[in-house]
Amino acid sequence: MIFNCPNCALSLHKSASTWICENRHTFDIAKEGYINLLLPAKGQSKMAGDSADMIQARRAIHEAGIYEPLAATLYDVIREHIQTPTSALDIGCGEGYYSRYFQERMPSHHYFGIDISKAAVKTAAKQNTTIQYTVASAFRIPVESASVGIATRIFAPSDDAELHRILSSDGHYLEVGPSPNHLWELREALYDEPTPHAPHRVALNGFDLVQQGQCHYPFDLNNDQLKHLIAATPFSHKGHREKRVLLLQRNQIVVTMAFEWRLFKKLP
Repeated sequence: MIFNCPNCALSLHKSASTWICENRHTFDIAKEGYINLLLPAKGQSKMAGDSADMIQARRAIHEAGIYEPLAATLYDVIREHIQTPTSALDIGCGEGYYSRYFQERMPSHHYFGIDISKAAVKTAAKQNTTIQYTVASAFRIPVESASVGIATRIFAPSDDAELHRILSSDGHYLEVGPSPNHLWELREALYDEPTPHAPHRVALNGFDLVQQGQCHYPFDLNNDQLKHLIAATPFSHKGHREKRVLLLQRNQIVVTMAFEWRLFKKLP
């Protein structure tokens, strides 16, 4: 167990159908096996994070293999640098696609996942009962200090200081985001003047850059896959509405899948 109490930061232990700390703060285990450690925040919606509809769309595009080349690339990176069994935390895990992919190929690690979306964590927990998925914030991670050997953050926000705190003395952090031309064809279809994604950082305070790379490939989408991909991304509500209606009528489109990744190691 790497999780701690979000109220007092003491270690959590499983007791019957709850998790409990020494201060007697208790958290019920859902029937799917996940736990909710997200403390209510002033002004925060009860439906924080991605909606159930967006989560199901992402599950559909993952099952279609649209992101599998990226998952395979990231698996190779982790396998090369992390040989000793350790705790692996998937930050912003969504419906659990990447953590499941890694566990199937590297079962010696101990896998955990957090996401602010209850719908996402519920879906992830249904798919895999051996990975501990938890509803939690990536900006106040309820995880013991120095307890994580490898943290992954794939298309999700987080707090750098929290990342440094939770990683072990020789821990690694894998950060993944879109390259400038990711899904460029959809941008061209939805915007009068499409703009590329901004460049990603190459330096991180408290970390050493170990390795970086890119993963680019085309993917030929059919209409169902196109609809799911748009529903799973901000394109579902961004861009020109009329252009989106026309785009969704297309039977086929080849899109550019383009990603950048950087592997960091925690400095003493």
